[in-house]
Amino acid sequence: MIACVGLAGYVGMLFRFPVLVQMVQAGEIAVVKAVPTVIGALCLLVACLGLLLRRPARRWLFVVAAVLLLAGLLWLPTLVFSFWLWIAVVAALAGALLGFVGGRGTAA
Repeated sequence: MIACVGLAGYVGMLFRFPVLVQMVQAGEIAVVKAVPTVIGALCLLVACLGLLLRRPARRWLFVVAAVLLLAGLLWLPTLVFSFWLWIAVVAALAGALLGFVGGRGTAA
């Protein structure tokens, strides 16, 4: 469920990235302010795919994604990524929580 919500947030953000690129090219947003959102989205993508494929060590990727996406939320105008960035942040935080607290060592 978390992986699906995270992937939905990532796909939704993909539709908004051209707007972000245009704003960076126009000088409305500094590149430094856009980088955390892009790297956080990529970390979320890798972490969600790892969760779907049941790969280990995905919890740190969720933590990194959550921190970077939260930085993007603070630095970017709210109209750029409003809904999808929030969905991605919630999925990253839930994935980090699941990785550190949830089912440790359940037998398959």
